Amino acid sequence: MNIKKQIVVFCVSFIALLNSNLLLAQPSTVTSSDSLIQRVRLSYQENPNLAYQYATQAVVQAKKENSDLNLGIAYEMLGLSLDYLSKLDSALYYYDKAAPLLSAQSDKIHLGQLYITKANTLYLLNRNQEAILYYQKAYDLLKISGNIKKQAGALMGMANIYSIMKSYELSLKYYAQSLDLVKQINDEQFTSYILTNISEVYTSMRDYKKAIEYESQSLKIKEKIHKDYDLVYTYINLAELLMMENLNYKDSALMYLNKAVALSNKIDNQEFLCSSYQGMVKFYDAINDNQKAIEYAYLALELSKRIKNIRSELNISGLLSNIFEEQKNFEKANEYIHRYIILNDSINNMEVRKSFNELQTKYETDKKEKEIMLLNERDKKRTYFIYSSIIVVALLGLLSFTLYNRFRLKKKVAGELEKRNKEIEIQKNLVDEKQTEILDSINYAKRIQYALLAQEEVLKRNLKNYFILFKPKDIVSGDFYWATEHQDKFYLAVCDSTGHGVPGAFMSLLNIGFLSEAVKEKQITKPHEILNYVRQRLIESIATEGQQDGMDAILICLDKKNSKITYAAANNQPVLIQQSSQLVELSKDKLPVGKSPHEQSFNLYEIDAQKGDKLYLYTDGFADQFGGPKKKKFKYKQLHDLLLNNSNLPLAKQYQNLESSFNSWRGDLEQIDDVLILGFEI
Repeated sequence: MNIKKQIVVFCVSFIALLNSNLLLAQPSTVTSSDSLIQRVRLSYQENPNLAYQYATQAVVQAKKENSDLNLGIAYEMLGLSLDYLSKLDSALYYYDKAAPLLSAQSDKIHLGQLYITKANTLYLLNRNQEAILYYQKAYDLLKISGNIKKQAGALMGMANIYSIMKSYELSLKYYAQSLDLVKQINDEQFTSYILTNISEVYTSMRDYKKAIEYESQSLKIKEKIHKDYDLVYTYINLAELLMMENLNYKDSALMYLNKAVALSNKIDNQEFLCSSYQGMVKFYDAINDNQKAIEYAYLALELSKRIKNIRSELNISGLLSNIFEEQKNFEKANEYIHRYIILNDSINNMEVRKSFNELQTKYETDKKEKEIMLLNERDKKRTYFIYSSIIVVALLGLLSFTLYNRFRLKKKVAGELEKRNKEIEIQKNLVDEKQTEILDSINYAKRIQYALLAQEEVLKRNLKNYFILFKPKDIVSGDFYWATEHQDKFYLAVCDSTGHGVPGAFMSLLNIGFLSEAVKEKQITKPHEILNYVRQRLIESIATEGQQDGMDAILICLDKKNSKITYAAANNQPVLIQQSSQLVELSKDKLPVGKSPHEQSFNLYEIDAQKGDKLYLYTDGFADQFGGPKKKKFKYKQLHDLLLNNSNLPLAKQYQNLESSFNSWRGDLEQIDDVLILGFEI
């Protein structure tokens, strides 16, 4: 991550601390929810796992105390600790549980702080518009309450996001408002953070003089208040800015980099030292001292390996590749660009695994909370039993035999009724919670699945004009579209995995993984051989007990170098509409990509197309949909006529007409399958 971007993220974290009293303390046995909440605030940055335990206990304790305020804050702290454990979607789940409890309080400062905390997490998830909305809501509440520091925090959060979105004028506007508020309360540390972020905006605008001006103001404050950690960032920033503004400032730039190295060693922070070394690499590369640049690059590379910072190792490998290329040492340049590619793939794979692991977080968190509640309930029942026994013994001595029997009968009936009512209420709450959990998890699975579909920027780079009609039957889909670039070739697949909904979605993720593996790792380039490989991987993975799950697929390859289009088709077939308005149903293999009685190789086909022709790839969901006046299937013949009749229209209009025709045909009937049609102009 660029050092300047790290500062923006650091400042977002700073906003979350505005409500914390970070006094030194050691963990001890505590009973009140107030004490447990304070423990979370003391530990969530340095030890988020410990903070998570305290927050879970605080939730249970607040429920025992019947304190809606503390319960709301405890849920917020639970979310905050999960945020620092990088379980961001689970953090949002608990912020949403906290919101109605804090909203009911007369003092809205707590709700305003919750909105800031939630906005920080949304920002880290790149859900920028939602984050801005919550920062604005927080600011409106805190303005009424008169809390200036937190108002400034909300404004700063909005400014950070507008900066990332490249809305620089809005970003500077909100930074200026935040700065005015912070100056009113004379908070020097907060002022320095805002000045650094303003410098970052001007850097993005390439106004390096302004950037240096604001970063220098920030530096003066940080040197005054002796914030060593912040100073390292600022020294490296100023060095980079001075190099970008004018190489005549190289002596000053080198001075700040030497300060960064010295201070990193002083505070014994290996991450900062690695960033300082990277700054040295860029400096010596800029003044064409390749020997020194390589020397510091090797130091940074060795250090990044030691501290297991893969992203730093990735950046340094890229720098080394560029330096060796400038020296015409192509063997070394190739070695480090190859290393760069491997590390980049490794980081991407870790991000996907991280996303899948988060699906389990809500279940683990609630399970822990319920275990603690069950233990407390067991203690309550034991205590209740002891006191009840004492009362019963006393009554035996005071009441006559007849009165005692009548009392016991009434008590038993009332107890049974109360117990039954409680059991019904508990079961109802459990059902409601489980429904919410399942729906939340499926919606999160949808976000993961959509992240793995063909990305818009890849499609735009390779297709002149296109549309995608994608209508999952349920929240997640068995149908998917996938694309990648490799060796001057562009691959595009439209596939229908076995099943739909959650089972279909899991099959689609498996199929996407095997397609990427075939092209990127196994270096397979021909579409029919790619499908052969995916089929073999599916058989090895899931067909060991006779299962025949897999997919129907169309996979095309656009060879840019040779201006050739080849494809392989499993059960589904592409359709070509020529400029002469003739529709051609292209060939296909009547085989699935999966286990089947016939496992011969898929065929490789070539498309003889002219510029301006249109190619359509689709699954069976549209044609199989029941509807119309007789509640029958739409069928392929009618679909082909619809495509042909609309083929002369712009592709955006074709998309609208297809969607309108599908909805009109389906009417009030249930959608029976996932629907996917992708069309593009050659």
